[in-house]
Amino acid sequence: MTASSVFNQMIASHFITILLIVVYAIKLSDQKKARDAELRYFWMTLICCLLLVLEDVCEGLCATDPALRLPRIFFSIVGYTLRPVAAIGLLLVVCPPERRNWKLWIPAVINLAVFLTAFFSPVAFSFGSDYGFVRGPLGYSVFVVGLLYMVQILFATWRHFYNRKKSERWLLIICAASCIVASVIDAFNGGCRLNEAIMISSVFFYIFLRSHDNRLDPLTGLENRFSFYDDMKNQQKAVTAVASLDMNGLKHINDTRGHAEGDRALAGIGRCLARVNSRDTIAYRIGGDEFAMLFMRQDEAAVKQSIARVKQDVARAGYSLSAGYAMRENDEQVEEALIRSDRNMYSDKADYYRQSGMDRRTH
Repeated sequence: MTASSVFNQMIASHFITILLIVVYAIKLSDQKKARDAELRYFWMTLICCLLLVLEDVCEGLCATDPALRLPRIFFSIVGYTLRPVAAIGLLLVVCPPERRNWKLWIPAVINLAVFLTAFFSPVAFSFGSDYGFVRGPLGYSVFVVGLLYMVQILFATWRHFYNRKKSERWLLIICAASCIVASVIDAFNGGCRLNEAIMISSVFFYIFLRSHDNRLDPLTGLENRFSFYDDMKNQQKAVTAVASLDMNGLKHINDTRGHAEGDRALAGIGRCLARVNSRDTIAYRIGGDEFAMLFMRQDEAAVKQSIARVKQDVARAGYSLSAGYAMRENDEQVEEALIRSDRNMYSDKADYYRQSGMDRRTH
């Protein structure tokens, strides 16, 4: 085959990936202020996939001329190095911030070291007497490393989005699983299916997280009012308790120190609530100085402990919070438990103003 026909064939085989890259890049460039950290990781995956397309085209062209053996080795190493890095981009998107560290890169660095041996050893890969590709005993390390990252993505997705709708959670899991399948196909049959799978998965991850942003309160970062009522509906079977919380003294802060200071107070309370967020506890800001919490599969002792911790953290931050909770009774609807938790919260608030001697109308 001539270099021209190889080039045309390579471009045709990467058409879907190239189209996704172009459309995806246009969309990402329009989101400069949203999810800065995650946006960097999406760009990282996109750029890796773009470089993988270029690498595959260049490697294909070098495969037409044995005199280009060294450049072909170089481009092959680049390709086998970038595949795990593209997967790392997806992993960093769903990985909790506290777990995003240099240790995640160790498998990718080991993979790079393995394939660099191709310059002087056939242990990773080499080219036979007919200039055909020959995979060495360590040549499957790229697929093992990729599989490791994909398993981590599956695990992180399941944990991080455990309380989301099953359809949404399974969408992300299917995307990650498709990358695993594509990696196996590429390992035994060759091709560029992994590039396509990574790009498609990245696009779906992006769409999911953008839609997830619509469920967040921009001031506190907690889930918002829409998310609260949506979760009450979708998590009916799992919710065992609901809590109602209300900041004390916000009007006084706004009137005497300004609304900007009031916003800082609400954001501070949001941080206190976020500290108790977990797989089975979700905190929400449902409007103004009103907050709520849903507890899944937890007994009353655990609920009381979480609320006490929040109130203590809020007090240490220099603010005050009234709270009430209600455990669901028998087949009681969550909405009915919410009415009782609101009633208990207002009783707690009345006690606060009575004991402090302040006028609730001015504070």
